[in-house]
Amino acid sequence: MVISSIRTLLIEDNPADARVIREALAEVPEAAFEVEWAEGLAKGLEKLEGEGVDLVLLGLHLPESRGLATFATTQACAPDVPIIVWTGLDDRELALKAVRDGAQDYLVKGQVEGPSLVRSMQNAVMRHRLQRETDGHTSKDELTGLYNRQGFLALGEQLLRFADLGKRTLTLVHADVDGLEKINQAFGREEGDAALRDIAEALRATFRESDLIARVGGMNSPGCACAFVTATWGKPRHCSSRPCGPATARESGPTPWR
Repeated sequence: MVISSIRTLLIEDNPADARVIREALAEVPEAAFEVEWAEGLAKGLEKLEGEGVDLVLLGLHLPESRGLATFATTQACAPDVPIIVWTGLDDRELALKAVRDGAQDYLVKGQVEGPSLVRSMQNAVMRHRLQRETDGHTSKDELTGLYNRQGFLALGEQLLRFADLGKRTLTLVHADVDGLEKINQAFGREEGDAALRDIAEALRATFRESDLIARVGGMNSPGCACAFVTATWGKPRHCSSRPCGPATARESGPTPWR
């Protein structure tokens, strides 16, 4: 399924906060958004009863409800719609609890900028649709926690569409892992798995949380060559100081293959 635009429902009782979201989105005029504001939970739930909402930006503290109860009520009303919670700096722990309960992401008031908001909204919709399209089939690599080939292809299609709509640069980084078979043969599978986990962690440290990182090779035959691939907006945020290769050191102690 390809996303042409994101129809977003903003549920927030404070007009100033609602204006912040609109102004942040206006910083990225090429992004395709349709934003509708509901001033309070009751009005928001009423709009969710109809069809046509792709994403909800939800303020957790509203006149009718506060905290996790706001998220739970909204999710129960529209379980098929992804939700990003929108809360204050002092409520970061509350927002994380909402994410653990099923929210796709959280935003902190006063720290919202256009590009990061756009990425968060796009990725929330993509992740939610991927979860529905896989229908119980995993899209994650169990060893590294990164996306697998199936997840990368499904989400990559959406990223390409967003890049085309917004006339933005999407960079594809492909990395082969050499020497993995030698590690497995000389030191055992556990050390080979440790090397892959270290490489995955180095990639996470190098790229943004909103970037798409996947392990696309070597899952079925762990002794064969392994490959990782990343789709990122523009350039990586910084270069990792940790080597991405079989010589990566494990943090837990000395590594026999180092």
